[in-house]
Amino acid sequence: MPRVNIVVPAYNAEAFVAETVRSALSQTFADLQVTVIDDGSTDATAERAALGDARVRVISQQNRGMSRSRNRGIAETDSEFVALLDADDLWHPEKLRLQLDALQSRPDHDFCYTAFDVWHGEPRPDFARQPRSGSVDEALSGWIYPHLILDNHALPSSVVWRRSAWNRLGGFLTDNQQTDDWEYLVRASTQHRFVRLAEPLVLYRQHPVSLSRRIPATNTTELMRADLIRRFGMSMPPGHEVDPQRLRDFQHRGWCNFADAHTARGDLGLGLRTFAHLLGRGPYRGRTLTKLGKSLFRRWVPND
Repeated sequence: MPRVNIVVPAYNAEAFVAETVRSALSQTFADLQVTVIDDGSTDATAERAALGDARVRVISQQNRGMSRSRNRGIAETDSEFVALLDADDLWHPEKLRLQLDALQSRPDHDFCYTAFDVWHGEPRPDFARQPRSGSVDEALSGWIYPHLILDNHALPSSVVWRRSAWNRLGGFLTDNQQTDDWEYLVRASTQHRFVRLAEPLVLYRQHPVSLSRRIPATNTTELMRADLIRRFGMSMPPGHEVDPQRLRDFQHRGWCNFADAHTARGDLGLGLRTFAHLLGRGPYRGRTLTKLGKSLFRRWVPND
């Protein structure tokens, strides 16, 4: 079995997946397999992903969503380590080597993740050529539950972890693709230490977002945050405390942004009800009123 199984869920990704898989095959660490889960694509994703390389396995299935695809891809081999790579992101050639070195040097840490660069698809030949040292960000290493509950610093395409941790935790939830990976990593952070490499080793592709895209009717991020706090509390493991003031700030910002999106260009009634709830509950009433005014202005005077 390969030492690392790299799981690439892919749905209608023919424009990007070949470049993504090449970035995995170009790793300086070579004992790997790439498992592409073609999740019911209607384009040439499966053909583009294979690349005629024996280290690439393409599995086609009916569309089941990102989380089920990740679960299946991880279950397909019994590798010592597991890595995720989204079908439109790219890796630095030294990524796996540096992460495995970090985990080897810290046998009591089971997850390694890295910084990343937000990327819009422009040419970045410098990214792969620039050397990396593998320096560790100690502030976001160790027991990181108090950090992850506030903000998901661990981009899925940046994470490598031990199979033994996967066996202990079980798979990704499959309820909501917007929060399933965050839930998994937060759950992991209650039982396992993480180490973070400080240098960007992933290009995280961002696609243009259409203003006409339907805004979700449910604030899944804040509902998941509340559920995680309910399940794991404010100190996990014991002695590693969530900052209550920062938590309130993140929660308020999340609900305010949700209210703003609907008030400015979505369901006006839902947006106004959410603002009213924030104003009635407090705190930050001044900040909330300012946001409400800006949201209404954007609705009445659209910048198109």
